[in-house]
Amino acid sequence: MSKKVIIICIALLVLLFGITGSLLINKDGKSPTYSGANSDDYPLLARRIFLENPNDPIVNFSPLRTALNKYFELNNLSGSLYFEYLPTGTSIRIAGEDKEVAASLIKLPAAMELYKAHELGKIDLDSEIELKTEWLDSGFGELYKKGVGHKLTLREAVEIMLRDSDNTALKAVSVTMMGLVPREENPFNFLDTEFFQNPDLTVSISARSYSSFLKCLYFSCYLNKQDSQELLGYLSETKFEDRIVAGVDDGVNVAHKVGNYKQDTQSDCGIVYLDRKNYLLCVLIEGPDNTETDAKIADISKLAFEYLRNK
Repeated sequence: MSKKVIIICIALLVLLFGITGSLLINKDGKSPTYSGANSDDYPLLARRIFLENPNDPIVNFSPLRTALNKYFELNNLSGSLYFEYLPTGTSIRIAGEDKEVAASLIKLPAAMELYKAHELGKIDLDSEIELKTEWLDSGFGELYKKGVGHKLTLREAVEIMLRDSDNTALKAVSVTMMGLVPREENPFNFLDTEFFQNPDLTVSISARSYSSFLKCLYFSCYLNKQDSQELLGYLSETKFEDRIVAGVDDGVNVAHKVGNYKQDTQSDCGIVYLDRKNYLLCVLIEGPDNTETDAKIADISKLAFEYLRNK
């Protein structure tokens, strides 16, 4: 092959790679690589699991950390708070390792475990179950009103459990999935969370540990993308519009789970979808189940939201 022909071939290769590369460069000068599925198909999951080298904004969180600590001090609040800016992983903790009773927060890992059983081929989410007498619970939710023998699918039970925080649905799900997922693969052990079971069989957990469940759905690290998206979707359709939701602007999507433990501990943990500034906020504070406590969680939510909205 002549020297002239070799030079022409090299030039063609350079031109080809130049064109291909330019197609992969985004407007910020970076080269994103998509991992098969499109992030538009799973809008509630982390964009970074679809796109390598994301152009994440960098934000200084010292003022927000100071404001949150000051709010806790001025209002003499006891409890646990965890905030994480999801694009970078920057976090804020206030007694972040202190454990409080999770109450209905526990319904999320229960849903995750049932869906894991489905992914392991142990159960069909679209199979029907019938409500039993021992499952009926009027403590929270209205599924119990359907009565013994009412039929619904396991998928429907999970939706009701997360959307309405329904106790009857929780019992149906818990009994049905019992023993289907190996102990080391249930959400608590898989994510290495720190918790303990109280004498009354309730579970106490810190805000930081509980946030692991939400983050694992967001990054699809425990369930596949479709199932992670589905559970976050149920959490974003809940009827509870106080607490965290009350602290953000109308129209901002929040996938969250509330918890009420008697008159002792109130909580709300969720992901706030704020353009490219998604963040996680988990608040468990000691106090009665009333509008005043709800307002305090809403104030905390507003501090975080307004700080990020204005950046």
